[in-house]
Amino acid sequence: MSAWVGLANAYAAAHPTEVARLLESASDAERADLLAELEEPTAAGVLAATTPRFAADALARLPQDFAARLLEALDPRAAAVLLLRLPATDATALLELLSPARSMQLRTLSQYGPTRAGGRLDPRALGVPESLTAAEALRWALREPEGVLYYVYALDEAQRLVGALNLRELMRAPGEARVDAIMIRNPHRLQADDTLERIARHAAWQRVHALPVVDSSGRFLGALRYAAFREIEAELGQTASGPDATRSASALAELYGLGANALLHLASATLTRTPSEPPKGSS
Repeated sequence: MSAWVGLANAYAAAHPTEVARLLESASDAERADLLAELEEPTAAGVLAATTPRFAADALARLPQDFAARLLEALDPRAAAVLLLRLPATDATALLELLSPARSMQLRTLSQYGPTRAGGRLDPRALGVPESLTAAEALRWALREPEGVLYYVYALDEAQRLVGALNLRELMRAPGEARVDAIMIRNPHRLQADDTLERIARHAAWQRVHALPVVDSSGRFLGALRYAAFREIEAELGQTASGPDATRSASALAELYGLGANALLHLASATLTRTPSEPPKGSS
């Protein structure tokens, strides 16, 4: 790597928004060339900060293997937005190059689109078998920290949503307690086909900071985060109908102040007293 390319990568990593604005003012060919000079994590960060129309155009002009690696590195929702802007043949070709897990995530998000709950969810939200013990479920959370914000969802053998509990409740439970004994059964949920209007009107936003999303058979697809709910309200021009401002700010400040990572570190310390492991091959 030349000194110039190294410097460009360092600047883009530190200032992705500024480089994104540069991309948007560049020609079509220059846009792709600039991205191709960046390392993958840096290029993905710049792409995420770029207006979707320009980002999708640049993605279409990149070599497919590099474009696929960028889609792997992007947040799933951001990646799905770009895929929806590509010609169908290009999108299909890229999906074939992705890992099976990411391909499935993006196919789900693309299937429902941005005007339905299924297209606005976070597919990384953590779902665990209801038959696990609390200690085993915590180990799952430690293996998949990107999916843990606050809630853990319990699934039956057919991957249908059957319960929910928050991470604190999971940590307080005896390590040998089964998830199906400590979860809240039949939690509030959204259907993947729910419109933005229905999402915004859902009464459960008064009490929760994420809602699980299921398909027509009840299969768990992911969760729609509170931040996405606020985005939808803004798009609809509605007044906030979720948790009142004081309680919401307090709860979110506590959550982000402590942080999911801190909770997981605490969970890890807790598990030093619990040697059981998740079932092999159960992920």
